[in-house]
Amino acid sequence: MASRACLVAVNRTIRAGGLEEDGPHAALIDMARNLARRMDKAGPDEAPLNLLRMYDSAVTKLERAVAPRPAPRTRRDEGEPEATADAVPAGPPDLKIVEETALDRIRRQKRRAAG
Repeated sequence: MASRACLVAVNRTIRAGGLEEDGPHAALIDMARNLARRMDKAGPDEAPLNLLRMYDSAVTKLERAVAPRPAPRTRRDEGEPEATADAVPAGPPDLKIVEETALDRIRRQKRRAAG
């Protein structure tokens, strides 16, 4: 009897994510199950590369469908200021030009040569 490991894994993902078989992800669920059956029939060592890629893509899409969605952004009224209005712009600090005198340059070179 052929292994059913891929089909079992797909069904667990669907069940754990609470995806409905007749909901908006019905086509994805059917495709993932069909690919899992083909993977189980061929065996993991004998499956063609394109089947492996399609199965991997379907499982990835199932995982994305199960993943929690980020909270929606709140809308601001016309007169309400942006949240970043008081923020300091990120970037490098202001650079100061420091001119080195000839005497300072000679002292620095002597320290480097001695040290």
